[in-house]
Amino acid sequence: MVRPATAEDAAAITRIENHAILNSVAHFGLTPIEAEDTLRAFHFAQGKFPWLVAEIDGAVVGFARSGPWKTREAYRFTTEVGVYIDPEWQGKGIGKALYTQLFEELKKLGFRTILAGITLPNPASVGLHESFGMKHLGTIPRAGFKFEEWHDTGYWVTHLLENPASLAQTQCESGGD
Repeated sequence: MVRPATAEDAAAITRIENHAILNSVAHFGLTPIEAEDTLRAFHFAQGKFPWLVAEIDGAVVGFARSGPWKTREAYRFTTEVGVYIDPEWQGKGIGKALYTQLFEELKKLGFRTILAGITLPNPASVGLHESFGMKHLGTIPRAGFKFEEWHDTGYWVTHLLENPASLAQTQCESGGD
């Protein structure tokens, strides 16, 4: 079951994220995080950027979150997303279920552009993102150094509306922000 994350999910989210930090290049963190770090980020996101968890038999087995792409105001309709799944549950459709709901939530909140960074190579993650219509924008060679190696990061993008300018035009006509 996919549901909105709560503060009570911080320990489970931290556990899953720390596994990615310590055991993979999917996350470019080098040191484990604390549940307090997760809570701080969660509280910052509340009301602005959705965080979701996948729960099976009462246990959180994955999470997806969105956050700011850049801090300048003109980027307010753009968000960066990420998804992390407990290793025992990878390849079982959890990421797809999380992203399906996350993309719907982002659309309801008025986001127009979704970006995702993927450490390459990662065919499973590329496949997941492309299944949501995301297109490869480009690759930053040697973007991160982890486990004594350089790693490339590819960026994928999708737009939630065919004409993203329509919202800006509507806001200008109505005097909205």
